[in-house]
Amino acid sequence: EVKKKKNDKELWVEAEEKVAKRNKNFFNRLHQETRQDHYDRYFNAIARAFDPHTNYMPPANREDFDIHMRGSLEGIGALLREEDGYIKVVNIIPGSASARQGRLLAEDIILEVGQGAKEPVEITDMRLRDAVRLIRGPKGSEVRLTIKRPDGAKEIIPIQRDVVQIEETFVKSTLLEGSNGEKIGYVTIPSFYRDFEKTRNGSNARNSTDDTRVAIEGLKQQGISGLILDLRNNGGGSLMDAVDTTGLFIKSGPVVQVKNSYGNKRVLGDDDKSVTWNGPLLVLVNQFSASASEILAAALQDYGRAVIVGGAHTHGKGTVQTLLDMNDNIPLLHLKKYEDLGALKVTIQKFYRVNGGSTQYKGVEPDIVLPSLFQHLESGEQYLDNSLAWDQVDPIPYHVNGSAPFDLDMLLAKSQKRVAEDEGLQVIADEAAKASERAKQTSISLKLSDMKKKREESRVARDKIGAHYLKYREEQDAGHGKEPISGSDTEKDKDKWKEEIKEDPYITESLHILGDM
Repeated sequence: EVKKKKNDKELWVEAEEKVAKRNKNFFNRLHQETRQDHYDRYFNAIARAFDPHTNYMPPANREDFDIHMRGSLEGIGALLREEDGYIKVVNIIPGSASARQGRLLAEDIILEVGQGAKEPVEITDMRLRDAVRLIRGPKGSEVRLTIKRPDGAKEIIPIQRDVVQIEETFVKSTLLEGSNGEKIGYVTIPSFYRDFEKTRNGSNARNSTDDTRVAIEGLKQQGISGLILDLRNNGGGSLMDAVDTTGLFIKSGPVVQVKNSYGNKRVLGDDDKSVTWNGPLLVLVNQFSASASEILAAALQDYGRAVIVGGAHTHGKGTVQTLLDMNDNIPLLHLKKYEDLGALKVTIQKFYRVNGGSTQYKGVEPDIVLPSLFQHLESGEQYLDNSLAWDQVDPIPYHVNGSAPFDLDMLLAKSQKRVAEDEGLQVIADEAAKASERAKQTSISLKLSDMKKKREESRVARDKIGAHYLKYREEQDAGHGKEPISGSDTEKDKDKWKEEIKEDPYITESLHILGDM
């Protein structure tokens, strides 16, 4: 069926309707803000005057932080979105409580949420984050959802809540074919996660170090000759796991220096002499790689253990934070009438590389720099208000790697030659340059013809780069600062993920670099 082309008048009416709808939704969200929302902003304005990573975390934000760190939550296992004032089901997580119950389906609209013997709460026009908190709850408890099907039929669905694993948080791995036909392992670490509550209680807690070790051992059994460790978009997490994961690739030795505001310094290192992988190693980073991922990349770079590949620099967060539970201070502040005050995340230390330099402000500079679509963005610690300055301390003794030496000058020369001849990477470089120029423009054309021309140019560029690559990047970036979601773990999704990896131009170039090592 051929779509009828709309004339300018029809486009104008459609545009007016969309803008009016967008503005209405914006003001609806403003009207839903509470006194607590204003308090939160006020407290954070004070906290962030000291540095960008000191902030107040109200109870809901503290809960989200804990969920992100451990990679799991207690709920029904459904991905939701807000659409025209309704809370709609986007996806059901395979193996979750909703999937086992079987009656809640994608495209269903949730109208009411009931708990136990209480009257159900209507959630139409409710903020997504508020609705999500009504639906979440302790494992084993029951929630009753009044839903409306796409055909208009209504139904009440009782679901017993359970633990939901957030698969996007966890380490994933696969086998790739190298540029010379050899087997190359690929491991991606989205964040350095650990369930600290279980760790404190002495229980076995799932963590990124153990998952990475298991992934590498599995790849070794398949006969890999090289390994790609992907830290792109890894915003950090557990300092303990950054150090322990580094230890998977070095015999033993210091990994990072940590200094507090009094000038007291301590060294965190790997005391385990065992090495999980001692072969050729390449680490992929970008400007969204931050904190703990910068510790790992910097240590492996200083030890000469890996080739670091990516954009011009990583994020540049070289500080350590701790959580102070505000509820511990309730008796001191005589605030017993408040049930939960949340927590305060406070910057207490800076960390430094074994060579004495800091990753703070400047980040880690890759050994081999590749073009990036996002290099024009003012993204990184140096662009944040009140960010702490770069400095350095004395280096500490460490032994440079000798297990898998490489000629960096040769690798760089060969990579630069390939990049210059690679159409996809050159399109990325060209688009980055254009984006940088657009960012400098202070005027925008209001002519429809000009906007259509720009849109067509963008479409052509997207086709050249590959829609699969841009989709992958957009999905990764969209995850920052949003509600925790869970993806499916079906074979179909795994196959799709593997295909996207194979078509990623950065991984393709990484395979070539490993082939040269």
